[in-house]
Amino acid sequence: MYYIIRCLGGCSTFTYVDRFQKWKLCPFCGHAYEVARMPVYLEVEDHREAEHIVRQMERYLQTNKKKDFSKEEKEELRRHYIAALRGKRQGAAS
Repeated sequence: MYYIIRCLGGCSTFTYVDRFQKWKLCPFCGHAYEVARMPVYLEVEDHREAEHIVRQMERYLQTNKKKDFSKEEKEELRRHYIAALRGKRQGAAS
C-alpha cells in the first residue's frame, strides 16, 4: 500500500510514499518530513497507480485553478477510487 500525500514544505507537490516509510524527502523542493504527520489524501495498492493518480490530482487542481481539494472533494476522490477498485476486482473474478 502507498499513501498519496502532499508536501507541506512550500511546493505543495503531491507525491506518494510506502505506508511503512517513516520519512520522505520531497523530490521537488527537498523538504524532509515525517510521514506519520502528513495528511493522507488516498491509500492505493500500487506505485504505478499512485503515480497516475498524483498526475490526475495535479491536473485537476491546475485546470480548476484551485490550491487544494475541499473536504467534500477528498471524500469523493476516495469513493471514486473504492468504486474503481471494486470494478477492477469484479472484472478479474469473472
